[in-house]
This record gives sequence, C-alpha cells and structure tokens, in this order.
Amino acid sequence: MRRGALAALALLSACHRQPAPDSASQPPVVAERYDAFFLWPGVKPPASATPRLLYLLDGEVRRRGPPGFVRLRPGTPHLPQADLWLVVRTDTLDWTPATTAAILADLARWQAAGDRLNGLQVDFDASTHGLGTYRRFLENLRALLPRPMKLSITGLMDWSAHGDPQELARLSGLVDEVVVQT
Repeated sequence: MRRGALAALALLSACHRQPAPDSASQPPVVAERYDAFFLWPGVKPPASATPRLLYLLDGEVRRRGPPGFVRLRPGTPHLPQADLWLVVRTDTLDWTPATTAAILADLARWQAAGDRLNGLQVDFDASTHGLGTYRRFLENLRALLPRPMKLSITGLMDWSAHGDPQELARLSGLVDEVVVQT
C-alpha cells in the first residue's frame, strides 16, 4: 500500500500544468479560408470573405425573461448570394403555439424576401441523457415546418461518446443537419 502511494506521488510530481496558450502567439483566423459563418444580428462577415452559407441568429426563446420568441434581428435579411439558415437559440423546449407561430412567420417572411432559405436551425444544448425528450420536441416542430424547409440542430460532442445510440439513430431522417459544437 505504501509503495503504491509512493509510486503515485512520484508520478504526480512529474506532472505539471501546461501554461495557457498566449493568444498573441496563435495564428489569426483567416476568414477567407471559410465559406460558412454564424452571425449575430448586426454582425457582417468580413468584407474579404465570400460566404456560401450563413447561419443568421433571428431570435431566442428563453426560460426566464419575456415569454415567447424574442426577436433579435431588426429586419428581414436580403442576401441572395448565400444559402441561409434562420437560427433560433433556446434554453427551453417549452414553446407555446404563439412562439412557434412567430418563428414560422419569420421563416415565411425570409423566404418571401427572395433569400435562398434552407430552413430552421435550433441552437439548443440538449443534455446527452435528455435526447429522447429533445427528439420528441423536434418531431413536433418538424411536423409544423412547411416543406421543403429543412431542420438543423446544434449537437454536443458528448452525444457521440455517451448518448443513447437508439436515440441518436432516431434523429437520422428527422433532422437534415447536426452542427457539432466544439
């Protein structure tokens, strides 16, 4: 027992914390190398970039604060040069019919503006052990989306390591895209 403790202590003494990387020593992000961007309202892609795909945050559905859908984007975008996803961030799956109706109305408005709208992306940090609840929410939402609107979601890296394989498989065909948050 004593030998094991001494061996562990010797191993631990050889460990040391790596210093945090100095941001000044990291190479800068070169926007021109990318063709897809997530943009908050009021933020434009760099002038030198030519985005092919834009995820535009339209609003949020919050657990606390004002009820329902809180629109963050002041107007309807008109960006015919790129494919667009209307993004809704949410920290709750308790959406009222009025919440969903407001989001669907924005989808229709964006599409009527002549944008190449792919569909709706739901940005929600679904817990790895709550995938069944999230899937049921997405099934209901998918049923309300007009065709040919697609459904995109954000996903956690932990899903692949610890998620229920059957629940993950059930997302196939239900969602058109999963953007993994890294």
